[in-house]
Order: sequence, then C-alpha cells, then structure tokens
Amino acid sequence: MSRTTEPHTEAGQQADDRVRDEKKSGFALQLHAFWHAVAFLTRFPVPKRLQADAWPLSPPLYPLAGALLGGALALVAFLLEGHLPPLVLAMLLITCWVYMTGGLHLDGLMDTADGFGSQRPRERILEIMKDSRVGAMGVLAAVLLLGNKLMILAHLQGGELWLGILMAVIWGRSTMLIALYAFPYARAEGLAQTLNRRQPWIRLWPLLLAVPGLIWLQWTVIFPLLACLMLISASKRKIGGLTGDVYGALCEVVEVTVLLGFLVA
Repeated sequence: MSRTTEPHTEAGQQADDRVRDEKKSGFALQLHAFWHAVAFLTRFPVPKRLQADAWPLSPPLYPLAGALLGGALALVAFLLEGHLPPLVLAMLLITCWVYMTGGLHLDGLMDTADGFGSQRPRERILEIMKDSRVGAMGVLAAVLLLGNKLMILAHLQGGELWLGILMAVIWGRSTMLIALYAFPYARAEGLAQTLNRRQPWIRLWPLLLAVPGLIWLQWTVIFPLLACLMLISASKRKIGGLTGDVYGALCEVVEVTVLLGFLVA
C-alpha cells in the first residue's frame, strides 16, 4: 500500500511546493512593482535592485504610493499645526510637497501649459511639450497653481488640513492611473507606453483608497471632476490623446481642486 501511495504523495508535495513558490514570486513581483511606483512618483529611498519586469505592473499601485506620500505630508501638518502661523505652515507644506515629488508633476503641468497655450498644430505642440525649456505659459500655470494651493492650505484647519492633504495626494495618483488606462496615448513612443498595459481589474484595488474622499467631499467632488474633464477634452482635441506631461498636469489640478473641495465642504 505504501509503495503505491508514496509516488502520489511525493508528486502532491512537489505540486504544493510549486504553488507556494509561485505565490512567493508573485508577491515579490508586486512588492517590486510597489517600489517602482514609489521610486517614480517620489524621492523616497527604495531598494536599489528592483526587478525590471515589475515596472509595467507599477501603475495600479500609484494610489498606494500616493498614500505613503500623503501620509508623510499629513504627518508634517499634524505635528506642526498650532506651532506655526497658518501661512508659514502652508508654505512649508508646499515646499515639502514639491521636494518629496521632485517637482515631477509640476513639470508636466508647465510643459502642458506651454504646449496647449501655444495654439500651434499638433506636431508642434508635442515638440514644445518635449522641450526642457519653460515658457511664459508654463511659469504662469505653476505660479497660479502653487499660489492657489498655498492660500487653500492656509485656510484649512485640524482634520480638514491633514485629511485634505492625504486625499488630495491619493486622488491625484488615482487620476493618473485611470487616465493611463482609459484614454489613448498621443505619442507613438514614450515612457508611458511602457506602462500602458491593461491590468486585471482585481489589481486596481488601491483605487479604494480614494473612497473616503468621496464621503468627505460630497457635492464638491464636482470640482476635480470638471477640472479633469476640461483638461482631458483639451488634450484629446489638441493632440489626439494624453501624454506623460498631461498625466502630471492632471495630478496637480486634481490635488488643488480636491483641497478646494475640502475648504468649501
């Protein structure tokens, strides 16, 4: 009896071991994808050696990376509120905000403003957006956005301040994720093309992190929705789709309009 069952038992054990190995490798791949998202969206330190094949899997984890970034900013606001004048605290928060992101999305906003504000043909707009130099429209867009963010933060207090920051950052990265998969990419090639691979819907679970913002914003959710609609419509009309710069612009616009929603609500 034992002779006949031993091979089956050994085969079953090997199968179980393979399943466990696959689960471990799958978890490791997702963990590396998360660190790719953190490395791309923030200046936070991450492990030096990351699996290259985990890079295309990183977009669904953008809201999770946003929660990490937003949590750090919210902690700064929580610890320093009451110890600094509101305007000084707001300026310090914006400085930390820009530093922790490396100005990545702000750069996208400026490039988008320069391109769309040029009123040129599609190919020329794409060239302007790719140019590393910043024009007058880009400077104006950055100054106006940061100025609005500064004044809104200065008038938020208590839970509205730190929760507003947390939700604004998560919503900004969630918007990038949705835009990446829901709308066509305008360029034939680019960094976003390496990320624009549809994922199983179950992997989009980090979007649930944005749900508390819906409860708090109530009717003011119309602010970020309208802002996204206007920018995406302009992008599709002018260049036939979205680019990495537009994703960054969406992130910045959503952040400031979510903060505005918290102030109004």
